[in-house]
Amino acid sequence: MLDVRRLVLLREIEARGSIAAVSRAQGISSSAISQQLAKLESDVGMRLLEQSGRTVHLTEVGRRLAEQTGRIVALLEHAESDLEQRRDRVQGVVRVSAFSTFALRYLPELVSRLQRTHPDVVVEFSQADPEQSVETVAGRRADVAVIDEYEQIPHQIDVSMTRTHLLREVIGAWAPRPLTDFADLKSMPWVFEPSGSDAALWATRLCRIAGFEPQVRFESPDLRVHQSLAASGLAAAFLPEMLFDAPGANLQRPAHPVRWPHPGGAELHRDVYAVVRRGAQNRPAVAAVLGHLVDITAQPSADGAMGATDR
Repeated sequence: MLDVRRLVLLREIEARGSIAAVSRAQGISSSAISQQLAKLESDVGMRLLEQSGRTVHLTEVGRRLAEQTGRIVALLEHAESDLEQRRDRVQGVVRVSAFSTFALRYLPELVSRLQRTHPDVVVEFSQADPEQSVETVAGRRADVAVIDEYEQIPHQIDVSMTRTHLLREVIGAWAPRPLTDFADLKSMPWVFEPSGSDAALWATRLCRIAGFEPQVRFESPDLRVHQSLAASGLAAAFLPEMLFDAPGANLQRPAHPVRWPHPGGAELHRDVYAVVRRGAQNRPAVAAVLGHLVDITAQPSADGAMGATDR
């Protein structure tokens, strides 16, 4: 009988094109993946993979088997959902992966609500950037990924997954000192998220559209560092609203907001989504987590903004 875990690795190779990419998605070493795929070829008795430089291609047999694996995984997801729905009470472990700012703002409330409404549902949490979070869901190492998406920088979500829109969040621009003219920003130091991240690409594009190249002197994935530098008068920064709403964070908005010349006068923003494998939302435990995520993000924040509904 064919091993489902090995079949999933084959399907991941087809989707990602290299063993290294599958290793990152699955959290398994490249050597272990190669060994498992070799065993799968031995089980099948035919070649499934062809090497072309650093890229791995599937043979015709491999492609057909990967296609059938998609249906097998969907059936397993359906079977798990069906079993959970037949239990007398909602129970199980739901693994959630999210970016740090969202976790600071919403994770405590999510866990507290679930303890009251579904005491037999256990939430396990890991912090990761959006791309990594989606990969953990695809690799079945997480059940729910909470990701952010910036204007004109969309995430490509695999057809095997589905997403729910949680909220649209305002992002403010802040200067380290008062501006006499918007052009003053071109000579000021900036703090951005790490180079190559969606947030950094978005911020760089905004500055260029506004007519200047930002002098990025500081980089950090922790937006509390951004707030600290901006509030201390040391760097300009883009800061999302949820950073200031996190319970216990006690972070103050910097003193010098910037009115950004965004097209049409619209506010700067990002969208936040919950991503799950297609069919996983039918599992009662996962549905409970998603329901609470929708509810808590729909509550008014400190500035009166509200999250969006599902779409």
